Amino acid sequence: MTYRANLPPSFLLLEQEGFLISSCLGSGLTDLRSAHVHNKGAFYSSLFNLSIGIERLLKALVIIEHIATNNLAVPTKKQLKSYGHNIEELYDQCVKIADARGVAVPARNSLNPIQKEIISLLSDFAQTTRYHNLDALNPSHVGRDPLDYWGQIVMAILEKDVPKSQKEKILIQSNVVASAIDDITVTIMHGLDKTPLSTEEALALQGLHDQAAKYAVLHVVKMLAPLRELTSELSHLAYTLNTPEPVFPQMQEFIQWLWDDRQYVLRKKRWP
Repeated sequence: MTYRANLPPSFLLLEQEGFLISSCLGSGLTDLRSAHVHNKGAFYSSLFNLSIGIERLLKALVIIEHIATNNLAVPTKKQLKSYGHNIEELYDQCVKIADARGVAVPARNSLNPIQKEIISLLSDFAQTTRYHNLDALNPSHVGRDPLDYWGQIVMAILEKDVPKSQKEKILIQSNVVASAIDDITVTIMHGLDKTPLSTEEALALQGLHDQAAKYAVLHVVKMLAPLRELTSELSHLAYTLNTPEPVFPQMQEFIQWLWDDRQYVLRKKRWP
């Protein structure tokens, strides 16, 4: 038997948005996991997908909360546009919503330093720095290079999260190989900050970045997991609104795969 639910447009539109959010977040985490100095494009695609996915998740939460508390009215376009693409402000608004509903979503100033920088980078990228490579062709342009910014975050992760023994192993191996080929090799490569790399640096950075990438993904997942809980809490309100059919879907089902399991996240290379 086929059941044809008369679902309202708001349900179907937010359902489509859920697929979009899930796809962007999954692609962003997958690209971030594979990004390194010789695969710089993956840094950019991860920034695009993560900034879009996180922004739209946060906006979806703001919209759902508004529908549930304003007699099914959706926010006006002007209200939504007031946030622009500012992921930091959207995150702060969702923290307020979570606090009001007793859901534990850490305030931005309670996040660890690396997570704060990741949110700042994604917010900057969503608003302006995604055009940095083109904008910076003009000598008068002043702005932060997102790739350089990622590089600084990577260095912080290497310092804080990656075991010293693992870093030393990579550095020793790159030194041995570089010493063996240095007299027959010319290296023309640049780091994430556009500085020229020596042969030894070019060999070492890929391995170091690969180690840092898994922890970068872990930091992002740790930020998103509480938002999954908030998504679940808000989505369940659909069944309390006394409507013939739910006005929005169970949005948490689109991001159910965001589990803060350290060993699982560190092992995983493809998302979801």
